[in-house]
Amino acid sequence: MVDNKNNIFSFANWEINNKLLKKTNNILSSFKSNIDKNNIPIFSIIRTDEDINGIIKNAQYFTDDKDFTDFILIGTGGSSLGADALIQAHSNHNINKKIKFHILDSLDPNSVSKILNSIDPKNSKFLTISKSGKTTETIALLLIVIEWLLSKKIKINNSIMVMCENINKNENDLMQIAEDHSLKVIKHANIGGRFSVFSSTGLLPATIMGIDPYAVRNTARIALRDIFDDNSFILRSSVFSELNTLNRKLNCIIHYGDSLEALVNWYKQLWNESLGKDSKGSFLLTAKGSIDQHSQLQMWLDGPDIANYTFIKLNNEKGYEIPKTDSNMILSGLTLGKIHSIMADSTYTALKDSNRSVRSIGISDINVESVVELMVIFIIEVLVVAELMEVDPYTQNAVEKIKINVSKRLKNI
Repeated sequence: MVDNKNNIFSFANWEINNKLLKKTNNILSSFKSNIDKNNIPIFSIIRTDEDINGIIKNAQYFTDDKDFTDFILIGTGGSSLGADALIQAHSNHNINKKIKFHILDSLDPNSVSKILNSIDPKNSKFLTISKSGKTTETIALLLIVIEWLLSKKIKINNSIMVMCENINKNENDLMQIAEDHSLKVIKHANIGGRFSVFSSTGLLPATIMGIDPYAVRNTARIALRDIFDDNSFILRSSVFSELNTLNRKLNCIIHYGDSLEALVNWYKQLWNESLGKDSKGSFLLTAKGSIDQHSQLQMWLDGPDIANYTFIKLNNEKGYEIPKTDSNMILSGLTLGKIHSIMADSTYTALKDSNRSVRSIGISDINVESVVELMVIFIIEVLVVAELMEVDPYTQNAVEKIKINVSKRLKNI
């Protein structure tokens, strides 16, 4: 669990500007006022449980089938990243692993074949998510899955559920497919993908995989409240904006814990798609500790000083223990978790001593609760930085240009 009282956040060489901090405080005060008035949809949904029963009921479409063994989420970007982060955190503590989770988000034929060849079509169910109903990758993958199920003599209207914002018949490609094949359709919560993790977009897949949606919402509410009770982390993080306008062009996130990779991928979209506007912003890059220390550390320490570094590390140092032998006294008796932690702390200190701008976030365990709390913190952080940079965090016009280009090329074939 993220607990500010345990001082899990530490900073080094983080430039603090009193004028900027005052401005950030004003932004946070404005956020709190608007949240209290339910003027910000992504937080309004956190403050209520009214839709949870509907989410649980929709999950039963999958879980009521006693032979259900494989759940496949068809969706890309915000339609899958948030759910993946929650489910990967849950998998660390999920004793009952009867249901296996897969994501179809890649058009790579080998990746698609790998998943389809690993599941039994009779015991598999698919959830397709596209807010617009027009996402090329999602449409293509759904059509492949439908053809695959039909070739296996499976009744697809018992195997596929579709989530979309506009569920009117024939309104978009996804609804046309759903109509043609009599697929079960549910309504998207109408919250942009990268901000939708606490809506049905993230919670329905999570619920199917055994996560309590009430607990997720409650944890998010507590985290949101705690931010405004003690906003020191957000205030300190606001320095991102100042550095971005000077010479900081990179925001490097280094995670120590394999199950944090999905969270980091979610954060990468949240940061880059929300803040890369009007030639402003910093590129968020990711690294995996301790593996990427061997491939990137030289650049971090001795390359150009153009990055901020964030470490996300596990404070729990349990795990397999190195046998106690006389041949290697340095490692003897240490756990893998302890060595991993030493790697993280040593790299952090090296960056600090090299006068690099660096911060560390420590969590006691990689579970749903800690991931939800970090998500709330990162969402607030991104929105604060967007205000300071004077960009609209909710748009992604450049991405829409790519979609238009793809559509034109497809029509020309």
